[in-house]
Amino acid sequence: MRSQAQLSLLFLGAMGAALAQPVIRPNSVVNAASYLQAGLPNHGIAQGGMFILKGQGLGARGTVVANSFPLQTSMGGTSMTITVAGGVVKPLMVYVVAGQVSDQFGPFDQLAGIVPSTTPVGTGTITVTYNGQTSAPASITIVRSVFGIFTINQGGTGPGVFTNTNFRVSTLVAPAQPGDLLFIWGTGLGPIQTSDAGAPPVGNLDVPVEVYVGNAKADISYKGRSGCCAGIDQILFTVPSGVQGCFVPVVVKTANIASNSTTLSVAAAGTVCSDPGGFSASELQKAQTGERITIADINLQRFIGTMSLPGIGTVQGAMDQGEGHFRRYQPGSILGSTRGSIAGFAGGRPSVGCVVFPFGAEPDLFDNVGADVSDPVWKKEIDAGPALNITGPAGVRRLPRQGSSDTYFSYSLPDDTPLGGGFPPLIPATPEYLTAGSYTVDNGSGSSDVGPLTASLTIPSSAIAWSNHEALSTISRAQDLTVTWTGGASGLVLIEGSSANPSTQAGAGFQCVAPANAGTFTVPAWVLSALPASAPASDIPAPAGFLMVGTTLNSPSRFQARGVDAGYFNWSVLQIKNVNFQ
Repeated sequence: MRSQAQLSLLFLGAMGAALAQPVIRPNSVVNAASYLQAGLPNHGIAQGGMFILKGQGLGARGTVVANSFPLQTSMGGTSMTITVAGGVVKPLMVYVVAGQVSDQFGPFDQLAGIVPSTTPVGTGTITVTYNGQTSAPASITIVRSVFGIFTINQGGTGPGVFTNTNFRVSTLVAPAQPGDLLFIWGTGLGPIQTSDAGAPPVGNLDVPVEVYVGNAKADISYKGRSGCCAGIDQILFTVPSGVQGCFVPVVVKTANIASNSTTLSVAAAGTVCSDPGGFSASELQKAQTGERITIADINLQRFIGTMSLPGIGTVQGAMDQGEGHFRRYQPGSILGSTRGSIAGFAGGRPSVGCVVFPFGAEPDLFDNVGADVSDPVWKKEIDAGPALNITGPAGVRRLPRQGSSDTYFSYSLPDDTPLGGGFPPLIPATPEYLTAGSYTVDNGSGSSDVGPLTASLTIPSSAIAWSNHEALSTISRAQDLTVTWTGGASGLVLIEGSSANPSTQAGAGFQCVAPANAGTFTVPAWVLSALPASAPASDIPAPAGFLMVGTTLNSPSRFQARGVDAGYFNWSVLQIKNVNFQ
């Protein structure tokens, strides 16, 4: 039996935990739909918009959700306070989730609230109070309008939440068609004239709104509150004619500020959407009917670069790389995956147009090139054997397995180790590997997860030439950017860029796709406006901005193996230079 002293200590410890000061996680105050972080030009919480924040000790364990009007400023002992422009405002509480979720940074609590429409604009602070204890203040920026589109994966990237007038969500297995009327679901259009605590009024809001679907500007029929849910907005638009593709980029501009970038599946006919080289109808039906789906993607890439670096001079070279992933997706989750829409799969590319994606900036300059795109859907990297073997005209190269079953598996060479080539003096030159010719990949005898596989592709003898390469160095984020090239009668051209501010850890990149025979593509100003201005890195004092132009095969090589539902083997070549986005 425990002693009185032991029981007293336990009681005091429990009381201390109950009365612990709430903690708001840094940079976690974001638009509830877009999740765009501080430091990005389109970050901010709109008057009348919904936001979330994360932290520890923010409420009683469990989930509490507002289920009636009027909304209150306190919920389960939790409340929030915003101080901005000399005013003190109490946000309306939408939900409290405590002790239920975790991510790569550990367990966290999450709150959702609505900023009253009367809140002054400006940069201020927000605090959380729970059981009489108040957190340290965190930064919050209030603006009149900055729209966020809800996404299927609830992470602000990938396929957006678009419904038809019967409220069916458009997905790869329920695509929209040109001419359809669709609702965009989001938050942040701007303030309303009545109280945000009551049932939201239906009616167009006085805010300039533009919707871009691929390269086309869509007609808008409605732009206002949803009518069902406080703080939630709807935009009703018509899918433009001539638009088609499984990952058509969609973005909303309000008052010249771009929303997060999402995608929409559009098919001319049929009940599923399948691009050339993309998922087949049977693969998509498997994902829809509650079965797990395993996707293998193996990429070969060549980077050809010319960069001007302070203290080093001009660096030139060509570097060949290879990488492979075998990912097993939870039933249905592939329909919300970001990777299909931002070149995450060797066979997945956005349809003609541009997609913008945020990333966390790194201190070192070259860690901000082609930064990884986060994908919040559930998946597991599986073992495909000890190595992938690449065989080409210059011999055999091995991509060894990295990681373990306790972390994840991937296939690549160690950092800064190329298949061939290099960027002297940063990366010593070795003989180039990815020359024109035929290539095969295999995994030997495989593993218990993945059986033996073989796939082949041919690298063409000619690639496009980036015509205005020399003319682009300092790039205005307020103007369109035109890129020109020659060659490439077939296939696709990729135009990619990234800009980062390592000191604020804010970065964003874009990927645009154009037919190779077009010879030119204009990156719209709204794309560039979503990038932060390039700021110097810590290791090399050059602006952390990069621009790439290249090409890839029109369709990747497809393969199957035991344990793999869809396998892709692809190649691309990208010319890269460092630039300054300002």
